[in-house]
Amino acid sequence: MFSPLTQEKIEYYVYCLNNPESGETFYIGKGRWNRVFAHANGDLEKDSNIEKIEVINDIKSKGEKVEHWIIRYGLSEKEAFEVEAALIDFVGIDNISNRVKGHSVERGKISCEELDIILGAKKIEIQDNIMIIKINAKYRSDMNEEEIYGATNKWWKVNKKNAEKVEYVLSVHNGIVRGVFKPIFWYKAEDSNRMGFEGKPAPTHIKEKYMLCSIEEYIKRGKANPIQYLFLNKTDSEIVEIEETKDLSGDDAAEILEKAILIKINSSYHEGMSKEEIYRATRGNWKLSLEKAKNSEYVFSIVNGTIIEVFKPLSWDKCSDSDRIVFSGIIAPEDIRSKYIDKTVKHQYVKGEANPCKYLNL
Repeated sequence: MFSPLTQEKIEYYVYCLNNPESGETFYIGKGRWNRVFAHANGDLEKDSNIEKIEVINDIKSKGEKVEHWIIRYGLSEKEAFEVEAALIDFVGIDNISNRVKGHSVERGKISCEELDIILGAKKIEIQDNIMIIKINAKYRSDMNEEEIYGATNKWWKVNKKNAEKVEYVLSVHNGIVRGVFKPIFWYKAEDSNRMGFEGKPAPTHIKEKYMLCSIEEYIKRGKANPIQYLFLNKTDSEIVEIEETKDLSGDDAAEILEKAILIKINSSYHEGMSKEEIYRATRGNWKLSLEKAKNSEYVFSIVNGTIIEVFKPLSWDKCSDSDRIVFSGIIAPEDIRSKYIDKTVKHQYVKGEANPCKYLNL
């Protein structure tokens, strides 16, 4: 069941019920509060949809549980009716157990458990010196603690003096704490100025204090750097954000030797974007020479002068309705990504330069 806070925030939603054996959707509905769970359990007293109940009972007879997913939430009742009807039309009324066609992302498809975590998260109360590490691009909802640690402990551009004052590292995905670790020591990568830490899971009482809490109020929006420090002033219990010392060794400036195109996506960037969303924001439409672009080896996504992702273009094409061009591609190899992500390219731009695209070595 959803927590009371989630029920308060979720508003109307559209959901689907899936067969765990085949993964196929057998029912699409709209609801509010805990309706999705009542349907999934097949225990609505006035439910007259015999076909749906038969499917649910068959699943339960095999010792399985009905899978239930929220497809869209935060809707008005009218919007929920429209989304429900559109999905039923798309899937086909004959392919699911709904009797009728309906009554006329963020907030996209999400498991009920994950949605309850996001909407029902209590605000964090910081009582230690902590480092926030945002692992948005690396996070999966099915990750275990060891996998979250592996996504958190390296490699980051940090000030070692600041890092060594940190008592606990919080792994954060979309503003929610997903892991809490105690760093034992910090060390430098062999081939760069980045740092990693060896650590262990935080003690149980520390995890209970921070896990699955919302740290949204402290997250700085629009910053490409995934690191933030929040230190507790134990004299007056005030939380102080420590600014990272920049360019500690002069090693944060990217020296790009490959044939590349830099593309600023400042206006479309927001915190928590997935790799797919960054790709869509980067691929086009741009005023570039098609012939010149075809010679590029990599495309760099730039936010506030920092490289946040690297793509390998496979093809460039003209847009059908303009003289602009767009590329289709894939994530660059890991050795290229680790070489450039989080490095600055501010030195490549003249102050006031408006064009979001720049050729390098082309």
